[in-house]
Amino acid sequence: MYCKYCGTEIDSAADFCTSCGKKLGGGDGQNTLYRHELTRIKAAKERKNPKAAAALGFFFSWIFLGPVGYIYLGQWNWFWLTFIIQIFAYPLTAFFAYPLLPIVYGFHQYQMAKDVNDLFARDRGQAPPAEAGARAVEPFDKTEL
Repeated sequence: MYCKYCGTEIDSAADFCTSCGKKLGGGDGQNTLYRHELTRIKAAKERKNPKAAAALGFFFSWIFLGPVGYIYLGQWNWFWLTFIIQIFAYPLTAFFAYPLLPIVYGFHQYQMAKDVNDLFARDRGQAPPAEAGARAVEPFDKTEL
């Protein structure tokens, strides 16, 4: 497994990165939101564009199709879950949720695309892509000493 902050290879059971010291968020490196079977994310067959996922969630929410971004990400369980929530949220909140859900969908689908890409990279034994502006760190090779 690789640290999602600095790219250093680390033990998959580690809670903190041995190189940069940042908390990894759990033994398997997966967000606790995605540990339940109903909300578990599945690895994609290819990398997904986080900006495209956010745009789909944001813009389609204005025509009541916000969960479409989850289909782009290949997360049908999240599509059906949010579709049902959306059906009940609008009438129960007297459409107060109408201006809020596009923002929620946009942010969540952007972050989920990043998580799906990390899962994609981990399944293939690669380091996750570095964040924009982040410095890529090469793993330390003890044989160089």
